[in-house]
Amino acid sequence: MKKSSTYLKTFSLMLSLGLVMSASAMAIAGLKPSSPNQENQKLSETLVAGNKGLRFRRRRMRASRRRTGGFSRGVCKIGDQEKQVNVTALLPQLQSKELPDDPQESSTTEEIPVELTVEQTPTFLVHITETEAEEAVFTLMTENRDEVVYETTISLENKTPGIVSISIPESDPSDPENKLLQVDQTYNWFVTIPCDQADWSQNPTAEGWVKRIAKEESLKQELAKTPDIEQPKVFVDHGIWTEAVSSLAELRERYPNNPQVQADWKDLLASVGLENLVAGRPVNSPESGVEN
Repeated sequence: MKKSSTYLKTFSLMLSLGLVMSASAMAIAGLKPSSPNQENQKLSETLVAGNKGLRFRRRRMRASRRRTGGFSRGVCKIGDQEKQVNVTALLPQLQSKELPDDPQESSTTEEIPVELTVEQTPTFLVHITETEAEEAVFTLMTENRDEVVYETTISLENKTPGIVSISIPESDPSDPENKLLQVDQTYNWFVTIPCDQADWSQNPTAEGWVKRIAKEESLKQELAKTPDIEQPKVFVDHGIWTEAVSSLAELRERYPNNPQVQADWKDLLASVGLENLVAGRPVNSPESGVEN
């Protein structure tokens, strides 16, 4: 009987010591700082678990404009060589229900949605296939196309094939008092590869429409309390395409190995019919011809 009692006491003591040591180890582990990589991994895992896919949907029918000039693809002649070059604006593609009811009209006319921006200096994105052209021309015009608001040349060195970003300044460089984008105004923009200086209508051209709206206080407050890695979703929820895609493109450049950023990029482009551009390398990456 004594032997059994002694055994039980010994076992109880060992069990108690084991629990104390386990609790101490857990406390020490909790005090041990995590490495940056571990923290980044935890953040990514949390976001992956909580995000069911970044998908852009218009909350209401948005105005659209007809494409009347230029092409999304064209032939550039470099020396004696001719090569097809495609220029694609990163804009949502119209769904069939948003196209004109007249089949004949929809087959002969391409409609471009008017997307929104809440910034005075928005960033536009275009994908350009491989080209030896050294530059492109960005042009911003009024809604009626009767005035050039802003025009600039963009260097394409080491940027094709890939996505190129264009940010417009707050004011006209030649007239600082002249603010370029006015609230509640719509603008037409183009990115052209000037292969044919004599006939610009034959040059590869991407086109888009944008309307600047006021940034609501609710949006400001939500952005202020949201980590930068989750801000694209805020813009998506508010139906603001321009900042949704440009902020995500910036995150993709800053965090090239973050799985959530890569997943959001894939989901966002796929949700608007741009699946074929998912593999494009990050914006303005210095390496040429590298795809992610």
